[in-house]
Amino acid sequence: MGTDGTVKVKLHRGAKQIGGVCTEICTSNTRLLFDVGSPLEDAEQELLVIEGVTTGPMDCDGIFLTHYHGDHIGEIDYVDADIPVYMEKYARKILELQQKHMQSLGRALWADTVNEIEIGKTIEIKDLQVTALASDHSAANSVMYLIEGCGKRILLTGDYRLHGFYREKLEAQLKELGHIDLMITEGTTITRGEEPDCKKFDENWVTAQFVKSFKEYKYVFLLTSSSQLDRIAAFSRCVPSGKYMLTDKYQKELMDIYNEKRDVLLKANKVKFYAENIASKVEVRGFGMAIRANDFFLPIVKYYFENHPSDTCMIYSMWSGYRDKPKIEQMLSYAMGKERTVHVSGHVIKEDLEYVIGVIKPIKLIVHHTDARGSIEENFISPQGVELINVIDGEFYVV
Repeated sequence: MGTDGTVKVKLHRGAKQIGGVCTEICTSNTRLLFDVGSPLEDAEQELLVIEGVTTGPMDCDGIFLTHYHGDHIGEIDYVDADIPVYMEKYARKILELQQKHMQSLGRALWADTVNEIEIGKTIEIKDLQVTALASDHSAANSVMYLIEGCGKRILLTGDYRLHGFYREKLEAQLKELGHIDLMITEGTTITRGEEPDCKKFDENWVTAQFVKSFKEYKYVFLLTSSSQLDRIAAFSRCVPSGKYMLTDKYQKELMDIYNEKRDVLLKANKVKFYAENIASKVEVRGFGMAIRANDFFLPIVKYYFENHPSDTCMIYSMWSGYRDKPKIEQMLSYAMGKERTVHVSGHVIKEDLEYVIGVIKPIKLIVHHTDARGSIEENFISPQGVELINVIDGEFYVV
């Protein structure tokens, strides 16, 4: 921990890799962690070992989660069960439903024990105060955290973007933050060069492509992640009157939680789950259907492309790296060329990242959640007057 009157930061993991992040912020009296994630699927790494957290006598005052993607929460079930875990209220509900859905595969259920927090309300833990701020990511109800104590103010962004539905609100919030001593931001895209799908297009462009697809086809499948709730809600709003908006029971339950606290203009339209008793009506009227590559949806997709090839299309709306997964590959094969990619990233692009840092103007800056192997300066333009700290995992830095 820090010495009296100081705040220190340590990246247990994430300084030079995307995903699997875990950040510690501490004083001489208080020790907090932010996210305890699993490495990405293609990264062969051992579990984090953190004294007082995953091993030895408990020595941690709380763990705060930014969102429910596995690369940020995947190792929480290995931490000491007595450490309180905090998460935004509706994100926690979504995570609990996800975990219950996956219990049949032997996955652990721990979200039911997580403490719910609300946007804008400060939690005081000894000599640190933590406030959740609204964010915008491909996981609904993601948050940033403002951490204050010992005269210091730290902004930890989690994953975010400026090309989603909440750009204006997020920008306004960031402009009102005031003095920030240290900003800890994701840098997922800074080594990827130009990303035209993010730089030129945004979620409103995605929505426009949905509208276009419904004008051209009677049956439209949206192949995407179950956690892409903003996008599925937008898809549902594009389904023409008289047609069904369909999915399975699990996805419908996720959308019901999503709608509990959502601006009217961004709510999902009425979603039904597909069942045999409405199959004939669905075929007559047409539909939009949010699908995943599993045994429930595969035969439905196969049927429509075989029996209504000229009236059916599939929208692929995920990272391109998932295309070679066996069941996704199988599902895409059914489309027989009637497949279009409509997707933008959940991560801030390099150009917007530089803009945000210019808005915040922190005294110090840490860029993590990045695979930049050399100096960050080689891939990134830091605004004048901002001290860029090139961190390595496992070392403490004084704020």
